[in-house]
Amino acid sequence: MFRRIMRGRVFGTAGWTILSVAVSAVTGIFTARSLGPAERGSLALVVSIAGICALVGALGTNVAVRRHLPQRQSVNRAGYYRATILLVGPLGIVLLAVVYAVAAYIDPDFGKPAVGIAFAGYGIAYYFSNQALDLLNALGQVRTSAMVNAIGTLLCFGMVVAVALFKPSLALMVWAYTLSVVGQVVISALIVRRVTDRERSRPRGVRILIRDGSRLLGFNVGQSIVYQGDTVMLGALSTRFEVGVYAVAVTPAAVLRIPATALGQVLFHDVASGVATRRTVAKRLSVLFAVLVPTALVIWVLAGWLIALVYGPEYASAVEPFRILLIAEILLSPFIVVGRTLAGVGKTWGASTCGLTGVVLLFAACFVFVPTFGAIGAAVASAVAYGAMSALAVILFFRSPTVATRVVVPNVGAD
Repeated sequence: MFRRIMRGRVFGTAGWTILSVAVSAVTGIFTARSLGPAERGSLALVVSIAGICALVGALGTNVAVRRHLPQRQSVNRAGYYRATILLVGPLGIVLLAVVYAVAAYIDPDFGKPAVGIAFAGYGIAYYFSNQALDLLNALGQVRTSAMVNAIGTLLCFGMVVAVALFKPSLALMVWAYTLSVVGQVVISALIVRRVTDRERSRPRGVRILIRDGSRLLGFNVGQSIVYQGDTVMLGALSTRFEVGVYAVAVTPAAVLRIPATALGQVLFHDVASGVATRRTVAKRLSVLFAVLVPTALVIWVLAGWLIALVYGPEYASAVEPFRILLIAEILLSPFIVVGRTLAGVGKTWGASTCGLTGVVLLFAACFVFVPTFGAIGAAVASAVAYGAMSALAVILFFRSPTVATRVVVPNVGAD
């Protein structure tokens, strides 16, 4: 019974994630062809930096709620809502400060009022979207959360196509992304109202969420910085053209992240609820590698043909970074799964240590490789950071006590 439920939720989540990544890849093609490498690089910086700011502004509350809400003791939804609202003001200040810093040191396009305002709008919208999606995850609606995310990517695709046909510009592209995540917030709110009872109790657990969330910043923000920081560091240490080429390599390589992300999302909720064991995690990892490695080999062989066909000959230099990123994604997959299980069993400092280790190694490796090798150097730096994060996560998790001594059927209502 447990295996059937796990299989249904993992594959259901993976299916929606596949759709999301596929649509994002097509969206990336439209932006790459309509904006060109330089402005495509600026768009990549906007999305990357705003995403990092939003996660920093959340102080890890979106991860902490996934740990505490399934236990239904110290935290309730009203407390999560209050914590979310309280953190909006500081986030706005962070976004404005970042606009000035990036305009001065990385990309002068951020200094344009239209781009700066669009950047801030996207950062705030992404913050609410991320908080809403993780509330669904905390409620056990993992597959539904993936579905809402996929719907958001479809909305983004439609708006990007409209902008590309009407008047392609960096600011309008950013607003297209912004409106799509606003759509995710609205849909998530409607689903939460449908799947839960109306809560009449007073807000509970605000301090707990902020306290434990802060401890998880190293995990949550750390992994985001590692995922996005290579693009930002490439922009700081190289050119916008290199960033545009690298953005083209990153998008298709992220396809390999789909199975690990789906598995990690499900196991996060199950270990927090006490229904998964350490042995379960190990078995799922072995199956994951059996899927990922052959897939990566096929994509590696076809890389040159795929990049030229989809993006055009001006992006031919993205082939080598793309191949290196395929290796990096294989190295990352254990962290995606095991890092979440560490957080799910309350190993907050362990999970954060993995993320912070990746940040330190990524920045150090970027300073070594990027000035000389450009986009290829950024890909190598990512591989170094990903491998270290996964190794540390596996060591910490499998040296810890068993997650649960027996497997039970998850709570009714978790999809």
